[in-house]
Amino acid sequence: MKLKKGITDLFISSFLWGTIGIAVQIGYEEGANPFQMVMIRSLISSILILPLIKIRRILNFPSILLGIVTLAFYETYIYTINYLGASLSAVFLYTAPIWVLLYSLISKSEEINLRKIIASFSVFLGVYLMYLSNITLKDLYLGLASGLTYALLIIQSRRLQLRRMTNIEIIASQSLWSFPFSLIFLFFNSFGLTVASIYTGVYLALFATLLPYYFFYKGMGESDSVTATVISTLEPVFTIILAFFILHQVLTFLQLLGSLVIIVSAVLVSF
Repeated sequence: MKLKKGITDLFISSFLWGTIGIAVQIGYEEGANPFQMVMIRSLISSILILPLIKIRRILNFPSILLGIVTLAFYETYIYTINYLGASLSAVFLYTAPIWVLLYSLISKSEEINLRKIIASFSVFLGVYLMYLSNITLKDLYLGLASGLTYALLIIQSRRLQLRRMTNIEIIASQSLWSFPFSLIFLFFNSFGLTVASIYTGVYLALFATLLPYYFFYKGMGESDSVTATVISTLEPVFTIILAFFILHQVLTFLQLLGSLVIIVSAVLVSF
């Protein structure tokens, strides 16, 4: 039986995104700074992708807003990894479909159905199960915040697609406009770059931004948006597997059960 066109590309993008938590946690152990990592990610990805586009195409407020949202997402997600670990951070990230659903309800851009309602309650059940396994309120807030900022990134990216911006222009907007705002965080933190921050930031630029988004958009173009969304929910699965073998992280039964509920809910709400 042959795979549908684009499936391999979507698997590659999900796997690459699944390595984010592993790379960042290893970076933390070597002395990396979260604000420096994000700044390097923005800088390197901007340098590599800007020659491929016409700059004037991203000189507008919606593109700048995407850069700000992207920065908020990466800062929150990377900061959360330090508290929750790679596995749970990746799972919390996939509360994002529920935030997108809530946005659709408020903006009345999408109708309600029973499947989406069930998925919404299931995600909160999954989070609750993980909360029972000694996760603090701060952990919970950080985890949900990473899912919320990821949802905002999805929403704003979709808006730019509707403005007929190309996929490369959208990636460029993420990279370029997140860079100057990342310098603001450094101003209140530390300018002394660490070696770990540099190589982790370069990894994030290549394997968390440019390559996975390229494969994701390519795969979605060859298949469909529903298939792409469903396969992207494999990201936390890859992270949990990699964290077990590389970081030797083992989730408790309740954490595994809550993770499974959230992943299944994300798949359910995607159809």
